[in-house]
Amino acid sequence: MDKHMDENIISEALQRMDIPPADDNARKRALNLALAEFNAHQKKNEKNSQGLSILTRLMSVTQFNKGQTTMENRQKKRLVYGGMATAMAVVLIAGVSLNQMQSGIFKAQESSVAAELEAAQLPSAAVDDAAPQATAAGADASVSAMPAPVAPMQPQAANRMEAQSKSAPQRAEAESLSAAPMEAPMQAPMADMAVAGSMAMAPQGLAAAQRSIAPMPPVVMPEPYPPYYQEQGQDKFENFKINPVKIAAEEPVSTFSVDVDTASYSFMRRQIENGQLPAPDSIRVEELINYFDYAYPAPHSKDEPFKASVTVTPSPWAEGKELVHIGIKGYEMNTQRPRSNLVFLLDTSGSMNEADKLPLLKSSFKLLLDTLSPDDTVAIAVYAGSAGTVLEPTKVSDKAKIIAALDGLQAGGGTAGAAGIELAYQLAEQNFDKEAVNRVILATDGDFNVGINDPEALKNFVGKKRDSGVFLSVLGFGQGNYNDHIMQSLAQNGNGVAAYIDNLNEAQKVLVDEATSSLFPIAKDVKIQVEFNPDTVAEYRLIGYETRSLKREDFNNDKVDAGDIGAGHTVTAIYEITPAGSNARSIDPLRYGAQGKAPKTETSVDNASFGGEYAFLKMRYKLPNEDTSHLITTPVPASDTATISDDAQFSLAVAAFGQMLKGADYTGDFTYDDVIALAQKAKGADEYGYRAEFIKLVRLAKSLDNK
Repeated sequence: MDKHMDENIISEALQRMDIPPADDNARKRALNLALAEFNAHQKKNEKNSQGLSILTRLMSVTQFNKGQTTMENRQKKRLVYGGMATAMAVVLIAGVSLNQMQSGIFKAQESSVAAELEAAQLPSAAVDDAAPQATAAGADASVSAMPAPVAPMQPQAANRMEAQSKSAPQRAEAESLSAAPMEAPMQAPMADMAVAGSMAMAPQGLAAAQRSIAPMPPVVMPEPYPPYYQEQGQDKFENFKINPVKIAAEEPVSTFSVDVDTASYSFMRRQIENGQLPAPDSIRVEELINYFDYAYPAPHSKDEPFKASVTVTPSPWAEGKELVHIGIKGYEMNTQRPRSNLVFLLDTSGSMNEADKLPLLKSSFKLLLDTLSPDDTVAIAVYAGSAGTVLEPTKVSDKAKIIAALDGLQAGGGTAGAAGIELAYQLAEQNFDKEAVNRVILATDGDFNVGINDPEALKNFVGKKRDSGVFLSVLGFGQGNYNDHIMQSLAQNGNGVAAYIDNLNEAQKVLVDEATSSLFPIAKDVKIQVEFNPDTVAEYRLIGYETRSLKREDFNNDKVDAGDIGAGHTVTAIYEITPAGSNARSIDPLRYGAQGKAPKTETSVDNASFGGEYAFLKMRYKLPNEDTSHLITTPVPASDTATISDDAQFSLAVAAFGQMLKGADYTGDFTYDDVIALAQKAKGADEYGYRAEFIKLVRLAKSLDNK
């Protein structure tokens, strides 16, 4: 085969073709291919040129190569431009031929051109390999941006495209550039220019492609991506260490704040349903457990707003260990609930301009309106480039006015969250009612770009407003920009809940089905402290609550903030213990001394009289309008013969799954199938289907983890 083929034959063949004007689809295909080709050769200039127009991107590539005079770089430039021309010529011919063959017009011309190309001895590799090479970097973008494929993709071509694909950021850039809509006045001229340029450069491009691509090296398939969460932007989660095993004789007291947030569960669900295992940092096991409602025994009076029930059961994942299961049920508010003074603080910055952000936010708050009483008031403040009041405090009886204000919201501008928070609290204080629930509900994708830049200063601001009687709850939306860490911190300091709304069903659960518990607190600053008996317990470990840990002295300090419990809320805490004398100890006992036993104090008692107890449970809380805490205590028996309930067993299945996702090393040989079996056995009535959904998620996680 003549390596230097006669390019005039191809040029003459193309000129004799009766080519109709390229339609919009052909233009888009050609433009996407040009973008993909440039992306494939822009390793160093990728970051600086991201988001620029096609003309600017072309200029940037030219400037990048300007001044480089070596033969090697000249050869690279011939490859870039020649390869682009080759790809565009091939796709144009294929696209036009396909369209006209379907209508029966172009068959004779196609045969003629094919014959002439065959006579010219055009290497098949130059055509077969040029198109996959040109589209490799933008393969994903082509699927979403092109109205229809040029031709059915063969498996071999797909493999070559996968092998030549670039890094994840490069693919993301190609996708964003090809999928982003262009300004209408520029779209057609730029497409025409791309098509015309490809036709003018076709002969030279084909020759260059032939010379450059002929000695193509063997293709090496890349390693498959792991099934774990791939970052899609700037999602931020707090990194924390999993609670370790502690020796009861050395450190007998465990203290933490309750947590009724559920954001971690819904974010986990979104990731698994999107085909990825969630990032370990996004998993807070207690939030997975507390996502579900449990029928624990409830208190009979709001004066003692919750009741604790304790069960001891063998661990399903660690032989020789036992689980101390603590279930807390909040008082159900069956009587008339207090009036609500609510301020919706809504993020309308440009990052909220996605279907799962501002549009979902609007629909979610409309659902909340249906749960409020006509005498309740709602105000709406927004923050974007600047903060503003969209709706002054308005009675819910004028629902049409509130809905009209929601419908008028549009996303655009930067994010000045701190200024928005200040305005929201001002609106809440204008309509403040000491006997009502005064609450700001912040809805955002979680990123505060400007304003109070110091997170600690922002948390202190929210804490001061909490002390004045105005609480803060946080609803997160979307991903790629979600700052989970700061949202959790603000909700904790604001005596509110943090939830993540990934779909309208979750909005229904949080804002309708659980509206009473989400909006109306029955107790605040709820703390739990467990003292273990060293004579009966060798080791213990708290499952979850790492971010809610408190110092031992914080338990009796009413100045230290802690979590709240809403009406009807359930809270679950699980300790894994190793009974004294068990062979399942994780830490060997000491050879010398008194085995590390804590010294006795004047108020301590002889443990011999409490040989039938594993531990002593203490809880502190304040009523919503009080500043002095109350104490509830209950012993944990060492020989609990009570049958464990289905609710408690289901919570153990969730705890096991959460530890597996977190990457904890404490579940041994417990498998996804074991989680499913335990959850199926304890699923119970499952009125809303949340437990069945959990089992489905475990099955999906198993499939993802096996990839």
